[in-house]
Amino acid sequence: MSANAIPRRVALYLAVVQFFFALGWTVYVLFLPELLQRAGIERRWLPWVLALDQAIFLVADLAMGLAVDRARQSLRAIGGWLVALVALSSLAMLALPAVSGLGAGFLLATTIVWVACSAALRAPPFALLSRYAASAAMPWLAGVVMLGLAAASALAPYLGLR
Repeated sequence: MSANAIPRRVALYLAVVQFFFALGWTVYVLFLPELLQRAGIERRWLPWVLALDQAIFLVADLAMGLAVDRARQSLRAIGGWLVALVALSSLAMLALPAVSGLGAGFLLATTIVWVACSAALRAPPFALLSRYAASAAMPWLAGVVMLGLAAASALAPYLGLR
């Protein structure tokens, strides 16, 4: 396998990951009004919960990006933490329907854990991709990764109707 094939495969893998991340967020937003209602939170708070979601996402994404930049030479050292974040993020998202029945505090805390963990998972793969890909290939690779987000965005209205 050529050296160029590895970054291309990684970019395709990241496109699929970005697709499912974005699609997962779309499903979350679609079900959030019902989850809030089950937790005893009025619908009028929905925009504020989504704003909090995005603020947490921004901070966690930036913090992890800075941490990965500092640890770029020793990414293996944070591999275990990344696996733990994936597990925690997945468990938190799966737990959202169950904890919504326990009240507002449980729902909001679980949402914060899910958002922070999933946001923190975005930076490390990009750091790895940039580390192993040739500079000339980066625009194409970034485009492939963004294709996953674009495909999820295209599917979002369909999911909304379903």
